[in-house]
Amino acid sequence: IKEEIQTQEIEIPKVEIPQGEVHHKEYETIKTCIENNIPVYLAGPAGSGKNHTLEQIAKDMGLEFYFTNSVQQEYKLTGFIDAGGVYHETEFYKAFKNGGLFFLDEMDASIPEVLVLLNAAIANGYFEFPNGRINANENFRVVAAGNTVGQGADENYTGRMVLDQATLDRFVIIEFNYDRDIELYLAKGNVELVNFIEDIRNIAEVNFVRATFSYRCITMIAKLENKLDLAKILEIAVVKGLSKDTIQLLANNAKDNKYAAALKQIA
Repeated sequence: IKEEIQTQEIEIPKVEIPQGEVHHKEYETIKTCIENNIPVYLAGPAGSGKNHTLEQIAKDMGLEFYFTNSVQQEYKLTGFIDAGGVYHETEFYKAFKNGGLFFLDEMDASIPEVLVLLNAAIANGYFEFPNGRINANENFRVVAAGNTVGQGADENYTGRMVLDQATLDRFVIIEFNYDRDIELYLAKGNVELVNFIEDIRNIAEVNFVRATFSYRCITMIAKLENKLDLAKILEIAVVKGLSKDTIQLLANNAKDNKYAAALKQIA
């Protein structure tokens, strides 16, 4: 007896995604604080788009954008005068003197001495650079960010320092987490993919798994899907570096969809 098997093509759920730029849900809150010259501290996980959001806000406000990662030496904030007597400017110096949005990322990984200097500059409105005292430009704005809320290292971010209350008191603290609208935008409206990443992210958090499933995972999968085997994509873009036991944990608890099925193949 010959049976005729009919296969149905199941369409991946899609949603309509907006054209142009997509803003984080905290965009307006952050922008309002910056407009009113209130220093902002963004606390959130790695790869949640802090840098990009601040670049958007700076552009929106007509401000130059200046970026510095965690500062481990004082001169990287203040600048220095070399043996020839030439002063070497920093991003902080340029923003302070000329105006602009200065973003200090990973402030919770910077040395305390640097933060004391930053506090003084914010409080006083002037700063003693190696080449002399400069008053802050009226358009100078400060935003800092970190993966912790100044309480020191945790399971996921072991290289973080405790921020003193004098530092935290200078800033409003805004939680900056992953934003579903941005994830859907990066996934080109693929709800199934976004649900999968959010699902394994939650599983990892509940089970105290040290792993980061950021926007980058979604971007890489979206670019590689239909070009490589799906299980291979997850292996190189999502569970990279995780132990077999951890992958098994994620695969066993993930809600069933094609991405979870592919994860089971490599568990």
